[in-house]
Amino acid sequence: MTPRSPDFICIGAQKAGTWWLRDNLRSHPGIWMPMVPELHYFDEALEGAIFPPRLASERAADETWRAAALAELQRLAMGGNVAAAAWWATYAFLDRDDQWYRSLFAFAPPESVAGEITPRYMLCGAEEIAHMHKVAPHAKLLFMLRHPVERFWSQCKMKHAGGRLPRGEAEEMRLFDTPNGRPRGEYSKAILRFCQAFAPEQMLLIFQEGIIHQPAAVMEAIHEFLGLPEAPLNIADLQEPRNQSASREPMPAGLRARLDAAYRTEIEAMAGVFGGYAAGWLDDKRSGESPPPVVRLSGAHVDALAHRAEQAARRRAGRTKIFCVSMQRSGTTSVGDWLEANGLTRVGSPTSVRMGWTRLWMQGNYDAIFSSSEFKRADVFEDDPWWCPDFFRVVAERYPDAKFILLERDADAWFDSMCHHSGGRNPGWTDIHARIYGREADLEEVIRKNPGIPSDGWSMLSIVEHREHYQAVYQRHGETVRSYFRDQPDRLFVGRLDAPDVFQRMCGFVGIEHNAQVPVPRSNASTDAMRHALEAYLEKRAR
Repeated sequence: MTPRSPDFICIGAQKAGTWWLRDNLRSHPGIWMPMVPELHYFDEALEGAIFPPRLASERAADETWRAAALAELQRLAMGGNVAAAAWWATYAFLDRDDQWYRSLFAFAPPESVAGEITPRYMLCGAEEIAHMHKVAPHAKLLFMLRHPVERFWSQCKMKHAGGRLPRGEAEEMRLFDTPNGRPRGEYSKAILRFCQAFAPEQMLLIFQEGIIHQPAAVMEAIHEFLGLPEAPLNIADLQEPRNQSASREPMPAGLRARLDAAYRTEIEAMAGVFGGYAAGWLDDKRSGESPPPVVRLSGAHVDALAHRAEQAARRRAGRTKIFCVSMQRSGTTSVGDWLEANGLTRVGSPTSVRMGWTRLWMQGNYDAIFSSSEFKRADVFEDDPWWCPDFFRVVAERYPDAKFILLERDADAWFDSMCHHSGGRNPGWTDIHARIYGREADLEEVIRKNPGIPSDGWSMLSIVEHREHYQAVYQRHGETVRSYFRDQPDRLFVGRLDAPDVFQRMCGFVGIEHNAQVPVPRSNASTDAMRHALEAYLEKRAR
C-alpha cells in the first residue's frame, strides 16, 4: 500500500452538520473515510488541545491508553476485520508525523475519493494551515456553516449534557470568550486564513440551513465538487438529523442578545458577500425562494471578505479607546453589546475574569493589563476593572485620547439590582469587593469568626442591610468621575440608563454611525430566578 494524501478535508464548523456529512458521504460507494471520526492531526498545537503524545513510545508508556488501544485491536482482529485491524495498528502504534498521516489513507482503494472530517481545523492558524497544504496541497476543503449564534448555543447544550459547562449566562459567556468559543463562528476570518495557502476554488461552503431545506441538492453538489460519479440518494437518510442535542431548551433571551451583538459584524460580512442563507442570519428569516445551499468559493469572494477586513482594520487603527466607567449594575454590559453590535471590538467581564485584570488592579500591576494582547486589540472596555476606585484616572492619563462613558441610574434602583443579581450578598471575589466598597473591616470580622476561610472567596459578605453605605459609594463614584473630566467635557459621555435615546447619542460621542438595524440592548438584567434567590436569602436571615 502506498501512502497518499487525502482528496478532501472537512475543516468544520462544529455543530454545523459535520455528523450528517460524515454519515451521508460514507453511503457513496466511491468514498473512503477513516474509521476514527476525527483525526485531529493539524490542530494538535492549538491552545486547549489534549491529545496523546506524538511519539508511539510515549503513548505506549501510558498503561491505560495502551490497554484500551490493544483491546480495540483485539476486538477488530477477533471479529475478522483484518483491514480495520491493520488500519488501527497504524493509527495507534506508529509515531504521529506526516508519513503516518498519509499512511492512514493508504488503506483507501486507489480509485476512491478519500478524506477526513475534523471540525476543529477551522481554528487553525497560518502555520497549521501551511502544514496542511504541505501535506495535502490538492485537497478540496468542505466548510460547513450555520448561523453563528445558533451554532454556539448548540455547542453550549452539548457541553451542558456532558457536564463540561455549568448552566447560566456567565459561564456560557466565559466559554464564548475562549479560543473554543467565539472563533468557531468567525467564518470569514477562517476563510481568509485558509485562502492564504489554498486556492479559493478548493473550498466549498455548505450551509446547514440548506441541509435542512434542500438535503438532496446539498449532497449532489458535494458529490459534484469532489468529482464523484452520480449515485442514488436515500432521501430518508438525508432528512434524518444527526448528533442533535436531546435538549430542546430555548436560548435565553439575555444570552441571545449578547451573542447577536458579538457576531453582528461577522454576520453582516458573510451576508454581504454570500447573500442567500447567510443574509437570512441578519434577521433570522428566509425568503420564500430557496437560495443556493452551497457556494463554491471564488477569488472574488475572498477579495470581498479581505476588503471588509481591511476596512475594519483601518477603522480600528484610527479609533481612540473607549472605557465604560459606570459602576456594576449600571448598564456596563449593555454598553459593550451596543457598541460591539455597531462595529467596535469589545472586551468585557469574561475577558477580565479570564485575564485576572481586577486582581491585577488591586495589586497595582497596571502594566500587565495594558500590555496584554486582549487590551491592545480592543476598542471598547466595559465592566471591571475600569470602574474600580480611581482607576479611570490612571487610564485617562496613560491614554490622553481615550474617551469615557458614565451611565447612571437612580441609587435605590441600582442597589436593588445589586441585591437581586447576587442574592443579597456581594457579587464576585469578596476581598476585591471589600476593597472597592470600603468593607475591609467587615471582611476581617467574617474571617475572624470563620478561621481558615480564604479572603478571596466568593460572596462572603451580606449587602442587604447596608443600603445607605452602598448608595453613598455609588453616588461618590459618579461625582468623582464628573469632577475629573469637568475641564475635558469632550472626553466624557454622561447619560441616564433609562433615557430613551441614550444609546443612540452614545454613537455620536464615540464617532460611529448608528446602525438602525441594531436593537437597543437590555443586557444582563435581573431575572426571576435572581429575585427568588434574594427572597429566599432574606427569609433565611429573618429566622
